[in-house]
Amino acid sequence: MISSAHSAAGSAPQDEEAPGGRPDLSVIVVTHNGREQALTTLESALGAQGWLDVEWLVVDAGSTDGTPSAVAERFPDVKLFLRDNRGFAASNNVALREARGRYVLLLNPDVEFRHGSLAELVAAMDARPEVGLASVIQSDADGRPLPSIRRFPSPLRSLGEALFADHWPLGRGLQERVVGGARYHRAGAADWLVGAFLIARREAVEDVGPLDERFFLYSEECDWCYRFWKTGWQVEHLPNLTVVHHCGGGSSGALKPQLTHSRILFAEKHYGRAKAAGIRAAHALRHAIRVAAFAPLGIFSAARRERARSELAGLRVALGASGPPLGRA
Repeated sequence: MISSAHSAAGSAPQDEEAPGGRPDLSVIVVTHNGREQALTTLESALGAQGWLDVEWLVVDAGSTDGTPSAVAERFPDVKLFLRDNRGFAASNNVALREARGRYVLLLNPDVEFRHGSLAELVAAMDARPEVGLASVIQSDADGRPLPSIRRFPSPLRSLGEALFADHWPLGRGLQERVVGGARYHRAGAADWLVGAFLIARREAVEDVGPLDERFFLYSEECDWCYRFWKTGWQVEHLPNLTVVHHCGGGSSGALKPQLTHSRILFAEKHYGRAKAAGIRAAHALRHAIRVAAFAPLGIFSAARRERARSELAGLRVALGASGPPLGRA
């Protein structure tokens, strides 16, 4: 793995700095393989820049497919950092320490801009000085809004998700996801927002601190949003911009144990012992139900067998019998 830092000073246009010596926005993209998708994301973001002064920072977390050299060649003005893969939060923190903008945008390398501009988004943040952290409409490739607005976890919501509450006629409130297209077309406060696209005010980041690097993958944005609220900054959904999140359909089966680990870590960090235990138990129940459902079907389908293995691995994590597949236990 690459562990040295490299800065390349190109084709990404960078205007004169804003008054006071700061760019308007620092855009941070963390990459780990997926070269062509990352290049597409950067091209798309450049096209949505608008009138802003922007600095561009890319942290490559141990790619082996030539992503760093491709980024440096096509975008020589991007500030590029090469690091080992220590997780999404840790990689973002590398660039957060160097970012100089009035705002910082954490942008996934699987996002394309569909409507609106970064300039319009910054203007909306300027008009809302109480907002420390925000996201925008995230859609799939067909333009359908993805459920990027979330409620904070609770034992009841975790139990509802374990029991397929989203399929109940009146069960949609018994889950973290906020569904319903109308909600995504108006501005408003949110408990937490999916981290494929997060814009943060510099002063708020200085108050709240960086991402918690104990979250190797998943729940780092939930933890950050929770800390923004606790520090007195508002978290808000802003429909001024629409992006396509190409990998926004949920975690793959192999990563479900990692998701369970991160959710339990969040609960144990922020909630009391009883509430955290309730969330852990609900996740154990969730995985146990799905093991029971998919294991018999595995006789007929390799995909079902693999899903049953992933759910069993998640159950072991929920019961404390094994650590997460990625990062530290």
